[in-house]
Amino acid sequence: MKESPHAAAYRFLYDGDHEIILFAALKRLHMNRSHADYEDYLQEARLLFPEIYAAFPENPEAKPHQFLAYAQQKIYWTLLDKLRRDRKQLERQEPGNQDELITAVASDDDILEAIGQADFRQYLLKVIGGAGTTGEWRYLVGTLLDQLTAEEIAARHGVSRNTVYKWRRSLIRRLVRNLTPPENFSN
Repeated sequence: MKESPHAAAYRFLYDGDHEIILFAALKRLHMNRSHADYEDYLQEARLLFPEIYAAFPENPEAKPHQFLAYAQQKIYWTLLDKLRRDRKQLERQEPGNQDELITAVASDDDILEAIGQADFRQYLLKVIGGAGTTGEWRYLVGTLLDQLTAEEIAARHGVSRNTVYKWRRSLIRRLVRNLTPPENFSN
Protein backbone atom coordinates (compact mmCIF):
# COMPACT_ATOMS: atom_id res chain seq x y z
CA MET A 1 0.00 0.00 0.00
CA LYS A 2 1.35 3.39 -1.03
CA GLU A 3 1.21 6.19 1.57
CA SER A 4 -0.43 9.52 0.80
CA PRO A 5 1.69 12.66 0.26
CA HIS A 6 0.54 14.04 3.61
CA ALA A 7 1.47 10.84 5.40
CA ALA A 8 4.92 10.87 3.79
CA ALA A 9 5.40 14.52 4.81
CA TYR A 10 4.39 13.91 8.41
CA ARG A 11 6.52 10.75 8.59
CA PHE A 12 9.48 12.83 7.40
CA LEU A 13 8.68 15.63 9.87
CA TYR A 14 8.50 13.36 12.89
CA ASP A 15 11.50 11.20 11.96
CA GLY A 16 14.57 12.19 13.91
CA ASP A 17 14.67 15.82 14.99
CA HIS A 18 13.16 17.32 11.84
CA GLU A 19 10.33 18.90 13.83
CA ILE A 20 12.87 21.29 15.30
CA ILE A 21 12.53 23.48 12.18
CA LEU A 22 9.00 24.40 13.33
CA PHE A 23 10.30 25.56 16.70
CA ALA A 24 13.16 27.43 15.02
CA ALA A 25 10.74 29.30 12.76
CA LEU A 26 8.66 30.32 15.78
CA LYS A 27 11.78 31.39 17.63
CA ARG A 28 12.74 33.65 14.69
CA LEU A 29 9.28 35.23 15.08
CA HIS A 30 10.12 35.90 18.76
CA MET A 31 7.39 33.53 19.90
CA ASN A 32 8.21 31.34 22.89
CA ARG A 33 6.04 28.91 24.82
CA SER A 34 4.72 31.68 27.06
CA HIS A 35 3.29 33.61 24.09
CA ALA A 36 -0.52 33.50 24.06
CA ASP A 37 -0.71 32.27 20.46
CA TYR A 38 2.30 29.95 20.50
CA GLU A 39 0.32 26.70 20.22
CA ASP A 40 -1.86 28.13 17.44
CA TYR A 41 1.12 29.13 15.34
CA LEU A 42 2.86 25.82 16.02
CA GLN A 43 -0.22 24.00 14.74
CA GLU A 44 -0.31 26.26 11.67
CA ALA A 45 3.30 25.35 10.98
CA ARG A 46 2.48 21.65 11.26
CA LEU A 47 -0.41 22.08 8.82
CA LEU A 48 1.82 23.94 6.35
CA PHE A 49 4.46 21.25 6.28
CA PRO A 50 2.76 18.78 3.84
CA GLU A 51 2.17 21.58 1.31
CA ILE A 52 5.83 22.60 1.53
CA TYR A 53 6.91 18.97 1.27
CA ALA A 54 4.86 18.56 -1.92
CA ALA A 55 6.07 21.88 -3.39
CA PHE A 56 9.78 21.13 -2.97
CA PRO A 57 11.22 20.88 -6.49
CA GLU A 58 13.36 17.82 -5.72
CA ASN A 59 12.90 14.72 -3.60
CA PRO A 60 12.98 15.81 0.08
CA GLU A 61 14.12 12.34 1.13
CA ALA A 62 17.15 12.54 -1.16
CA LYS A 63 18.27 16.01 -0.01
CA PRO A 64 17.03 16.38 3.56
CA HIS A 65 19.34 19.25 4.57
CA GLN A 66 18.37 21.42 1.60
CA PHE A 67 14.70 20.58 2.11
CA LEU A 68 14.75 21.39 5.84
CA ALA A 69 16.38 24.78 5.17
CA TYR A 70 13.81 25.45 2.44
CA ALA A 71 10.91 24.32 4.65
CA GLN A 72 12.03 26.40 7.64
CA GLN A 73 12.30 29.55 5.50
CA LYS A 74 8.91 28.90 3.87
CA ILE A 75 7.26 28.28 7.27
CA TYR A 76 8.88 31.44 8.66
CA TRP A 77 7.60 33.60 5.78
CA THR A 78 4.10 32.13 5.90
CA LEU A 79 3.78 32.51 9.66
CA LEU A 80 5.22 36.02 9.47
CA ASP A 81 2.51 36.96 6.97
CA LYS A 82 -0.14 35.43 9.22
CA LEU A 83 1.26 37.25 12.25
CA ARG A 84 1.15 40.56 10.36
CA ARG A 85 -2.45 39.92 9.26
CA ASP A 86 -3.47 39.06 12.82
CA ARG A 87 -1.82 42.18 14.24
CA LYS A 88 -3.40 44.34 11.56
CA GLN A 89 -6.78 42.88 12.44
CA LEU A 90 -6.18 43.66 16.13
CA GLU A 91 -5.18 47.23 15.30
CA ARG A 92 -8.45 47.70 13.45
CA GLN A 93 -10.32 46.56 16.54
CA GLU A 94 -8.44 48.78 18.98
CA PRO A 95 -10.20 51.94 20.09
CA GLY A 96 -9.12 54.99 18.18
CA ASN A 97 -8.96 58.64 19.06
CA GLN A 98 -12.00 59.55 21.15
CA ASP A 99 -11.51 63.31 20.80
CA GLU A 100 -13.66 63.47 17.69
CA LEU A 101 -16.48 61.65 19.46
CA ILE A 102 -16.20 63.81 22.55
CA THR A 103 -16.42 67.02 20.53
CA ALA A 104 -19.48 65.65 18.76
CA VAL A 105 -21.23 65.00 22.10
CA ALA A 106 -23.25 67.92 23.37
CA SER A 107 -21.78 69.88 26.26
CA ASP A 108 -23.61 70.55 29.51
CA ASP A 109 -24.50 74.04 28.30
CA ASP A 110 -25.97 72.65 25.08
CA ILE A 111 -28.06 70.18 27.03
CA LEU A 112 -29.30 72.80 29.47
CA GLU A 113 -30.14 75.10 26.58
CA ALA A 114 -31.94 72.30 24.77
CA ILE A 115 -34.19 71.64 27.74
CA GLY A 116 -34.82 75.30 28.37
CA GLN A 117 -32.72 75.68 31.50
CA ALA A 118 -29.68 77.49 30.18
CA ASP A 119 -29.62 79.87 33.13
CA PHE A 120 -30.16 77.17 35.78
CA ARG A 121 -26.60 77.53 37.03
CA GLN A 122 -26.95 81.28 37.30
CA TYR A 123 -30.19 80.76 39.23
CA LEU A 124 -28.42 78.47 41.71
CA LEU A 125 -25.65 81.02 42.11
CA LYS A 126 -28.23 83.71 42.88
CA VAL A 127 -30.08 81.55 45.41
CA ILE A 128 -26.94 80.63 47.30
CA GLY A 129 -24.90 83.73 46.61
CA GLY A 130 -27.18 86.10 48.50
CA ALA A 131 -27.89 83.91 51.51
CA GLY A 132 -25.08 81.32 51.53
CA THR A 133 -21.89 81.20 53.48
CA THR A 134 -18.48 81.77 51.98
CA GLY A 135 -17.82 78.01 52.03
CA GLU A 136 -21.07 77.22 50.22
CA TRP A 137 -20.24 79.88 47.66
CA ARG A 138 -16.74 78.47 47.13
CA TYR A 139 -18.12 74.97 46.71
CA LEU A 140 -20.80 76.08 44.25
CA VAL A 141 -18.42 78.13 42.12
CA GLY A 142 -15.80 75.37 42.22
CA THR A 143 -18.17 72.63 41.11
CA LEU A 144 -20.51 74.44 38.74
CA LEU A 145 -18.29 76.99 37.07
CA ASP A 146 -14.77 75.61 37.39
CA GLN A 147 -15.72 71.89 37.28
CA LEU A 148 -13.36 71.01 40.15
CA THR A 149 -13.37 67.98 42.41
CA ALA A 150 -13.62 68.28 46.19
CA GLU A 151 -9.88 67.67 46.46
CA GLU A 152 -9.10 70.45 43.95
CA ILE A 153 -11.42 72.89 45.75
CA ALA A 154 -9.70 72.06 49.05
CA ALA A 155 -6.28 72.66 47.53
CA ARG A 156 -7.38 75.95 45.95
CA HIS A 157 -8.68 77.36 49.24
CA GLY A 158 -6.16 75.75 51.58
CA VAL A 159 -8.66 73.65 53.57
CA SER A 160 -9.19 69.94 54.12
CA ARG A 161 -11.47 67.78 52.00
CA ASN A 162 -13.69 67.26 55.04
CA THR A 163 -14.27 71.00 55.15
CA VAL A 164 -15.29 70.96 51.49
CA TYR A 165 -17.68 68.08 52.23
CA LYS A 166 -19.20 70.16 55.09
CA TRP A 167 -19.68 73.03 52.64
CA ARG A 168 -21.44 70.61 50.28
CA ARG A 169 -23.78 69.28 53.02
CA SER A 170 -24.61 72.82 54.08
CA LEU A 171 -25.27 73.81 50.45
CA ILE A 172 -27.55 70.82 49.90
CA ARG A 173 -29.55 71.67 53.04
CA ARG A 174 -29.92 75.27 51.86
CA LEU A 175 -31.00 74.17 48.37
CA VAL A 176 -33.57 71.77 49.81
CA ARG A 177 -35.01 74.55 52.02
CA ASN A 178 -35.05 77.15 49.21
CA LEU A 179 -36.07 75.01 46.23
CA THR A 180 -38.40 72.39 47.70
CA PRO A 181 -42.01 73.34 48.44
CA PRO A 182 -42.93 72.79 52.14
CA GLU A 183 -45.32 69.93 51.35
CA ASN A 184 -42.47 67.89 49.78
CA PHE A 185 -40.02 68.12 52.69
CA SER A 186 -38.62 64.73 53.62
CA ASN A 187 -37.62 65.85 57.16
